[in-house]
Amino acid sequence: MTRRRLEPEDLYAIKLVEDPRLSPDGARVAYVVMEIDRPSYEYRRAIWIAPTDGGAPRRFTSGGNDSVPRWSPDGRALAFVRGPAGEVKPKDEAERDHGVGKGQVFIVPADGGEARQLTFMRHGAAEPTWSPDGRSIVFTAEVGDPDDPEAEEAALHDKRIPAVRTIDRLWHRLDGKGWIYERRAHLFQVPAEGGEPRQLTDGDWDDGLPRYSPSGRELAFLSDRSADRWTWPGADVWVLELATGALRRITDETQSCATLSWSPDGETLAFTAQPRRKSNYYTDLYVAPAAGGARRKLTRDYKPTFGDEAIDDQRAGHHAPDPVFSADGSSLLALVSGEGSTQVVEVPAGGGTPKAITGRGRRIYAMSADRSGTRLALAASTPLVPGDLYVAPAKGGAERRLTNLNQDLLEDIALAAPEEFRFKGADGWDIQGWIIRPVPAAAQPAPAILEIHGGPMAMYGHSFFFEFQLLQGRGYAIVYSNPRGSTGYGGDFSNAVNNDWGGKDYEDIMAGLEYAVEKGWVDPGRLGVAGGSYGGYMTNWAVSHTDRFKAAVTMRCVANMASMFGTSDIGWELTVEEMGGAVPWTDLDRIMERSPITYVEKITTPLLILHSDNDLRCPISEAEQMFTALKFLGREVTMKRFEGQTHDLSRNGHPRSRIIRLHAILDWFTSHIDVQAKPTAQAERTPAGAASRRRR
Repeated sequence: MTRRRLEPEDLYAIKLVEDPRLSPDGARVAYVVMEIDRPSYEYRRAIWIAPTDGGAPRRFTSGGNDSVPRWSPDGRALAFVRGPAGEVKPKDEAERDHGVGKGQVFIVPADGGEARQLTFMRHGAAEPTWSPDGRSIVFTAEVGDPDDPEAEEAALHDKRIPAVRTIDRLWHRLDGKGWIYERRAHLFQVPAEGGEPRQLTDGDWDDGLPRYSPSGRELAFLSDRSADRWTWPGADVWVLELATGALRRITDETQSCATLSWSPDGETLAFTAQPRRKSNYYTDLYVAPAAGGARRKLTRDYKPTFGDEAIDDQRAGHHAPDPVFSADGSSLLALVSGEGSTQVVEVPAGGGTPKAITGRGRRIYAMSADRSGTRLALAASTPLVPGDLYVAPAKGGAERRLTNLNQDLLEDIALAAPEEFRFKGADGWDIQGWIIRPVPAAAQPAPAILEIHGGPMAMYGHSFFFEFQLLQGRGYAIVYSNPRGSTGYGGDFSNAVNNDWGGKDYEDIMAGLEYAVEKGWVDPGRLGVAGGSYGGYMTNWAVSHTDRFKAAVTMRCVANMASMFGTSDIGWELTVEEMGGAVPWTDLDRIMERSPITYVEKITTPLLILHSDNDLRCPISEAEQMFTALKFLGREVTMKRFEGQTHDLSRNGHPRSRIIRLHAILDWFTSHIDVQAKPTAQAERTPAGAASRRRR
């Protein structure tokens, strides 16, 4: 059977497993299936249940946007969050106050039946968590008044009044969410049988990730109540005594904490954290006494980072799974990222070297355990599998695959597996890279696209990348690597990019391309480059420092580090923390020396700019600066501006916009780099090393 090449429209057919949750007895797993409804261009989510013994999965909920399944302690019910299928607006004040059009918590019998709405919060409800006795549910919900009430009320009466906003804090926006200064997220408790929720926390801060203690008398949660929370945000671990309302802070405001779980005896809290300031974005696993006391890091000199740091274009950033204590509390299971793989490891509760439970060569992006801690449910992706459901013994052993959501599509298209290679970067550092060769195999050396990941504190890995498979189907080899600054290789490796953007990280990236040229894998005369976010910065940097590339695509890019300081949702943190404390009014020369816009006059490579106009992380002004300068200079440049989309356009943006983006990338490269041309003659080749020499 001859398989066809992947097409941009095939994105509509992709289905993904999300948020698998094992039942307390380990016999069933509830999970979310995400797919795209092509006629409406809407993402749809439904909860499914599969027996862990390998029986047929069945769709469990009928809503168009159901997620976050959570089993009751006795396994007889599921709480979940149901959102509207598409945009639903309240018709009047009563519907608005009851949260019409917002996600709300529902409960449904685990054996089937009608779902019952439990919350009616004005701004929606999230993170449902059962009490150990199953009698109540804690959830999070936002509260607060709008900055301009009259403007907000106008929409209910078919009027439009432009809002006037009064902003008095540095951190007031967040990409993908928008304004964050008006409302605060707090904890609420509601009887599982229904009733009026009781607000448990209050104040000018956000509370989240509630976790009941085994006794049910306390709640652990995350909250940033520090004086610096609107400048250098980072959550602490807190514990609330439900009977008295007494609060105690477990951590000391020097860290940014993420995941959270209780030991079986209720005496210890486990959490992951990284430094609040001067962070290399490396996350460690800690334990601390729940009654208060010194925290303790469980690993030393451990190169993988805790959590899922792998990136692809099928899923945006997501909350990492909580560490899981064994039944006797002697160890914890946690997810780590290292050298392109994410896997489950077992860590002694007293500290020590983690032991791998699952194998390498894939991305595990979600997990949960049964009550006994002996069985795991995993959501995982590989370069050839977008994302499916598996169950595995918690001590390691044979896994069982429970879903094959994309079987029909994958049997029809020609995919290519990446080949790993290692090379020497700047200063002789060992760097990990990959090449995906086109299918069917082209005559070597092949035309190639150098892809550069965002972050920079992230990692390429063993996950399904639609864009890469799309390009190889058109005859291009894909070369990509994890240069210094990437996570998964130790804190020193990750930290090495700070105060050196465009320096040795650029040398690492170009050294990987040079290695592929020297091996005869790729044609140095037919090269393209592409990247997003920090990868967009590096794409801009590359084409302003070498003319080796025939075409380039820069996405959600950074052009000017000085303007980023004041326009990005976290620009001051990015500039100060990753450029040695630099600020534009005292260090402008140093900041501009590392800004691609400074060298725009040297760019001769045809450049396609892809950017979302609602990107708050790398604002649209970054793309506009590059476009305007290049167009003024008479260079070949085109910009596609995606209305209403955010920084995560390629991963969870409007489906039609994602398809148009993929077509634009294909059209740009195929119109500038001929895949049918004969490989560059040896005598005509420029040594690949020339690509890494900077032009000033």
